[in-house]
Amino acid sequence: MKRWVDWILFWYERFLEFIGKRPTAYRVVFTEEVPDIVEPRRLYAIGENSPWLAVVSCPCGCGEVIHLSLLDADSPHWQLKIDRTGKPTVSPSIWRTKGCEAHFFLKAGVVRWCGDV
Repeated sequence: MKRWVDWILFWYERFLEFIGKRPTAYRVVFTEEVPDIVEPRRLYAIGENSPWLAVVSCPCGCGEVIHLSLLDADSPHWQLKIDRTGKPTVSPSIWRTKGCEAHFFLKAGVVRWCGDV
């Protein structure tokens, strides 16, 4: 039954995205290496069995690739949680200190911009 409910939720959310009622959500892609092309609205979890790195393209549109360490021993490091529909939540916030200086949260697959600091 759980698989059926997950399937319905997944396609319902895709339908809402298609008709513009909900922003397009980020999806997680598990891979062993960082891909040559990092697609928008994809979070790449590097290390299929136990992800140690998360990679996303900057949501501001500047085209930069953001690497986020998931290793507790690293500083800084982030935590990645994936809900049952495959949408990622990253904590704490992501803040580029160079270039565009984008500052945002990624919660349940949706970018939430932080206010000016």
